[in-house]
Amino acid sequence: MLLLLYLAIDAEDDRPLIIDQPEENLDPQSIFKELVHRFREAKKRRQIIIVTHNANLVVNTDADQVIVAQCSSHRPGQLPVISYVSGSLENPSIRQHVCEILEGGERAFKERVKRLRVSTAPEHWR
Repeated sequence: MLLLLYLAIDAEDDRPLIIDQPEENLDPQSIFKELVHRFREAKKRRQIIIVTHNANLVVNTDADQVIVAQCSSHRPGQLPVISYVSGSLENPSIRQHVCEILEGGERAFKERVKRLRVSTAPEHWR
């Protein structure tokens, strides 16, 4: 909630903003209703860098650049090798990474849609 207050009060600030996991302690509906549009508005005047595990923040804020960190397997007591891939959501490889990491994969996403009986047809979107 402090983040919401900050984004609302600091409407004139144009400095870059770095936020680590703004979704903590917020349910997905609150993230979508309260944070997404505020980030979309704020990104018009400043660079915003978000570290997140939340699909709503990555996809619905219309992120310009997505950076995916991947950790290699490693032995106990050794540091893992971390590699990065980046690009926009228009990039099929980045979309695949987002789906795998944030949604649990295409199969998991489709299963949730099926079980919740949610339509994915555009005419049902609002």
